[in-house]
Amino acid sequence: MNEPKNRFHHGESGAVGWLIVMWLVVVAVIGVTAIDAGSIAFTKFRLADVASSASTQAANSFKGSRNVEAACQAAIASIAADDASAKLANKGCVVNVPTGTVTITVRKEAKTILVGHLGFAKHFTKVTATETNGPTSL
Repeated sequence: MNEPKNRFHHGESGAVGWLIVMWLVVVAVIGVTAIDAGSIAFTKFRLADVASSASTQAANSFKGSRNVEAACQAAIASIAADDASAKLANKGCVVNVPTGTVTITVRKEAKTILVGHLGFAKHFTKVTATETNGPTSL
């Protein structure tokens, strides 16, 4: 004996499974995006600290030597000590000779899971930070 088929559920087999898979994909994409955004933000904040420390070191060096090249070399050494993967940007060391303040621009690529592999979003991983400081007053 054949049982009559339910007209209301005909053709819906697998719809719940498909819906669950789609929700899992959406949650995974949102999760990876949140992790990547956090990585980029953390890199930006960390890089600002590196640039601030380097500009202070450079300003202190300039105060003692009045040599712009020595001040920029002190900044490079400070950047390397604080974060080996961060680099001084091109023309990233500017010394204001009359005031003794130094502006440092540092660059670094943030480590991401997905964003760094997407051509249209790759520029978000290239992080820069610029800080200006004078010598310490001690």
